[in-house]
Amino acid sequence: MDLAAPMPLAEWTARNAASLAAPGADGPVDDLAPLGRLIGNARVVALGEGSHQVREYGRLRDRILRFLIQEHGFTVYAAELGTACGRAVDAWTRGGGGDLDALLTPHAGGYPSQSAEGRDTLRWLRAHNATAPRPVHFAGLDVPAAGGSLAPVLEPVARHLAGIDTRAARYARTALELSEPLTGGSGLTAARARLGVDAAVQDRLSAVLSQLLNRVTAMREIYIDAAGPALYEDVVEDAWAAWRTDQMQRAMAALFDGKPDAADLSARDRYLADSLLRLLDRSAPDTRIVLAAHNAHTQRTANPEGAPLPRIPMGHALARQLGQDYVSVAMTSGGGRTVQNVLDPEHPAGMRQSATDAPAAVPDSVEALFAGTSTAPGMVDTRALRAHARRHGLPEPTRIRMDDGFLPVAALDAYDAVICVPRTTLSADFTG
Repeated sequence: MDLAAPMPLAEWTARNAASLAAPGADGPVDDLAPLGRLIGNARVVALGEGSHQVREYGRLRDRILRFLIQEHGFTVYAAELGTACGRAVDAWTRGGGGDLDALLTPHAGGYPSQSAEGRDTLRWLRAHNATAPRPVHFAGLDVPAAGGSLAPVLEPVARHLAGIDTRAARYARTALELSEPLTGGSGLTAARARLGVDAAVQDRLSAVLSQLLNRVTAMREIYIDAAGPALYEDVVEDAWAAWRTDQMQRAMAALFDGKPDAADLSARDRYLADSLLRLLDRSAPDTRIVLAAHNAHTQRTANPEGAPLPRIPMGHALARQLGQDYVSVAMTSGGGRTVQNVLDPEHPAGMRQSATDAPAAVPDSVEALFAGTSTAPGMVDTRALRAHARRHGLPEPTRIRMDDGFLPVAALDAYDAVICVPRTTLSADFTG
């Protein structure tokens, strides 16, 4: 009888991880074939990252996106960008006018973490669409202006409804006026502003937004008859965005006030998930989506009660709804440079960013599994690794790197695959 000790997870990873080409590599994409097999026929593939503003994550995501579009027929690229802003960017990627950098500024509703590499991907998408028989759409899924302002969604709602439903348009304008004192560079600054705004004003804002949302959903047929289904869907999306953003700001304000509620903090992730599901519902049956977001958003698992994180991440909601049609791929690194985020009430975004060294892998982290694959990016199928670990009763990783720390997560359950790049550097336009 063979009583040899079971293979440790790090050794299993070294033997079984697929070796990938360097981020940004040109030429053949044969190295990505294992990823294609892992994805199978899934309709949604999330490409996560352990930190925004990291050059290697952006370049690797770009390479995988091109592979999935050109070799596997994916038709939509979705990202952490405001839904209203995303519509303008989508038009630009399909040949529309305007300046991409201007479209992506926070004032226009763009999420501040769109890096130089992310913009390069959008420029490639525009060039691809110029000759593609079936252009690839871009979609923003997020709350407006990183949660800092309701204006990017309420202004178009008020404008669209002015000639259709004057009462709903009035609700939108009233909400704009009430939200003005809460406007900031991000959800962090808006949440802090709420600490100095009378509760009655905030309650009135929430009530008006609820009236607006009820109105636009209850009057569906009248709106469609007056403006068509496409415009109606935009109005509904924007009304939901405004309502969720208000709830998100309230939850963050409660957190700053020492009264956190992880369930309420899920407002943003719920909106991200619902945005994608609505997109699938109104798209062709063969639509396949590549989703770019932080690992903390894309994980398939819920967070435990009492954790300082949303109970229901976007990825958990998507996994519950889509099952095997949702595949989550996390990206992390063996070391290098990363971003440090420090809360700062005086900063326009409510948070200072600076460059720092990524912390060394700790024994119970996902990163420790890749110690033997440090010369090239490696990808491990966590489903196969999980089966090996549980067959032999081996301890599994309980953390994954997030910026300059570690996020507690049962990683082999949270992700379908993990890609680890050896070293990271910061985006070309990082100014922290």
